[in-house]
This record gives sequence, C-alpha cells and structure tokens, in this order.
Amino acid sequence: MENSWGIVGDFMILSLLLGVAILMKKLIKPLNKLLIPNAVLAGFLGMAFGPGGLNLLNFSYDRLGILVYHLMAIGFISIALKKRKAASSRSAMNTGFFIAISYAIQGIIGFSIAMVLAYTFFPNLFIPFGLLLPLGFAQGPGQAYSIGSQWEALGFENGGTIGLTIAAIGFLWATFGGIVMLNVLVKGKRARKIVPERPQVVEKVETIVRDYEFSDIDGMTIQAMVVGSVYLVTYLFLKYFTSWIGNFGTFGETFAQVLWGFHFVIGVIFAFSFRGTYDFFRKKKKREYLNSFLLQRIAGLVFDYMVAASIAAISLELIKEYMIPILIITTAGGLATAAYTIYFSKWIYKHAVMEHIVTFFGMHTGTISTGIALLRELDPQFESGTAEDMVIGSGFALFLGLPLMIIINIPILGFKLGRPVYYFYTLLALLFYFSIMYIFWFLKIKRSKVRK
Repeated sequence: MENSWGIVGDFMILSLLLGVAILMKKLIKPLNKLLIPNAVLAGFLGMAFGPGGLNLLNFSYDRLGILVYHLMAIGFISIALKKRKAASSRSAMNTGFFIAISYAIQGIIGFSIAMVLAYTFFPNLFIPFGLLLPLGFAQGPGQAYSIGSQWEALGFENGGTIGLTIAAIGFLWATFGGIVMLNVLVKGKRARKIVPERPQVVEKVETIVRDYEFSDIDGMTIQAMVVGSVYLVTYLFLKYFTSWIGNFGTFGETFAQVLWGFHFVIGVIFAFSFRGTYDFFRKKKKREYLNSFLLQRIAGLVFDYMVAASIAAISLELIKEYMIPILIITTAGGLATAAYTIYFSKWIYKHAVMEHIVTFFGMHTGTISTGIALLRELDPQFESGTAEDMVIGSGFALFLGLPLMIIINIPILGFKLGRPVYYFYTLLALLFYFSIMYIFWFLKIKRSKVRK
C-alpha cells in the first residue's frame, strides 16, 4: 500500500514546500522584496531539503520530471481554451515579433557557444544542448525538460535534468537581474514608488465565478473535463501518428521521438480547434460552459506546481559533467537578453517603455509569472497595457515561432546520422530566420518612425 502513494506523496511534498515558501515570504521581508515567485522559492527549498541536498524530503526525481512534462501540456491547453480577443493592438503584434526574435537570438547564442566548446575544450559535448538556452530561458522549465528528456533516448544523458537546470538559472537571472534592472532604470521620485500597494480584486473574482455555477455540475469540473478530453485526443494522436511515421527508417524514428517532446504544441493546436468549434456551435445558445477565468485558474495552479517541481527535480550530481558549459551558456544568455531587451524595447515601444523592458526580461529569462511580478513594481494596477501585450503577443509568437520548432530538429538528425555538417546548417537556419524577422518587421518599424 505504501508504494501506491508515489506521485501522490510527491504532490503532498510540493504542497508543503509551496506552503512554507508562502510563509517565508510573509515573515521574512527581504525575501518579499526580492520579487521571487513562491513557486520558484518552493523549488529551491526542494533542492536544499530533497534527496540531492539534506535528504530530509523523500521524493523521486523521475516522478517529478513526469509531473513537469504533463503539467506543462495541461497548463498550455487550459490557456488555449480561453476566449480570445478578436484583434490585437499594434503594440501586441510588436511584442509577438519581439518574442520570436528573442527565441532566435538565444538559440544562436546557445548553439554557437556549444559548437565552440565541443570543438575546443569539451569534445564529448552534445552540441544540440545549446538549444536548451531558449527553451529553458524564453519558454520555461516544462519545455526544457520535455525536449531534453526526449533527447535522452537519442544519446543525451540526463538531458531532462540539464534542461531544468538551465531553466532554474534563468529564474535566478529573472529574479536578481530583474531587481538590478528595476533599480537602474527607475530613478529619482519614481524609484521611491517601487513597492506600491497591491490591487484588491476579490469582489470582481467572486462575481465572475458565481456567473458560472450550475445546478447539476460544478463549473470547475466542466473546465477540467474539457482540458482532460483535449489532452486525451492529443495523446491518441501522438500514439498512432508516431507509430506510423516510425516505419520510415531513421528519420521517422527520430522525428517521432522528438514529436513527443512537443506534445504541448500539439495539445494547443487541438485546444484552439476545440475552442473554435465550441464558439461556432454556441452562437445560438445563451449558456456559457467554458469559463476563461476558471481556465486561467487551472493554468495558474498547474504552472505553480510545475515550476516548483521542475526546480526541486534538479540533481546537481547528475549534471556535474555539464556544469561549466551550462554556466558559460547561461551567463552569456542572461547578459545578452538584458542588452537586447533594453535596446529593442526602446526602439519599438512608444509608451510604458520601462514596464515593457522589465516584464520582457523577466518573461524571457523565467516565465510570464516572473515577468508579471516585476511589472507589478512599476504598474500595480496593470494600467499600462504591458500585461496584455505580453499575453496576446505570446499567442502571436506561437505561430511566428513554428519554423524554429523545425530548425531545432536539424542538429538532432545530424547527431543521429553522424553528419556534423547539420550543425552548421542549424546555425545558418537560425541566422536566416533572424534576418527575415529583422528585415520584414523591425526595419518596417524604423521606416515608419522616420516618416513621422
């Protein structure tokens, strides 16, 4: 009976860690000023007191990794099922292109450094590992673990843990680097308003939830049912499609393996399709079953547990061989992200430039939660429109970034086939993608400013 508590026991430990983190933030004022999200603090507590630290908490790294893998897909499906706005502003579109270009820049930096290290000081380095920089920094621990763990089957030992480590270092950049950025950018009287009162939204939340109560079933149950159904369709598609393409030799097997790492993208596509179908058939009906607020609460819940689990699942013993390359790549990535975030934000945003800078930096070194935590220090009521830009822009960037999902598979194919020239093809593809984005968007913005 004790063995049946496995993943449930890990969930209880994560709950304990989150509770302790919340109490620590409440009782220790310097921690609250650090802007470190509770889930991130809980994860580092897990690292300290787990099997790889003081060994006071007995959880499984493998089970936490599996939890991270599935929670990420559930969270993205929940967000994709929300009601979307009909149109986005030019500022949000700018943000979408900015996000896509950020993926490319971090990819170029990480992959270039990995190539240099592999051909100089670390001949046994798994070169595609450099692409975990944009996955861990710009996209978060879930994606970094998902792709890294799938690469393990292709020869990348402890790839999932290495992906989580890069993401965890990204959180440190978002937290401590974000605070430095705030204090550098905000001066004079503005600096003395850095910690304003948090807005109270209890009454609004209560009203929204009450509007979606049903006599025969709980509103949250409906949301969970739809999310679970979409994830089931995602699983069945991946199961049978990858089984079919696996018959096409080495390329098919490699692509099938990688596709499981992009399960969250497949889930988002099915979620968008479901939402569109639901909206089409619901036009003649007055009753609303899908609740964007509750779907956001599901996403917030699973992402908090996912972030805590992703950091707690890091075993320093397993990544010691990659520690120096990881530190080199993440340091370069953190400094470069700060530099181009400030440069491009001042270029493309007309309003709330500082708000966009700190939010984007926090989001593209950590997650959107760390970006929003930094934004609250400048814009506690979210009146600048920065939060909306990031959310809508992220959805737009999902489509702009699809070519990068293809590019990321090129070095894996080269590794599998024993063709190192594919690594140079990957770098050229990343540079080409960046150039196209730059020419067709950023130069257009520059020309429009000149005409004004």
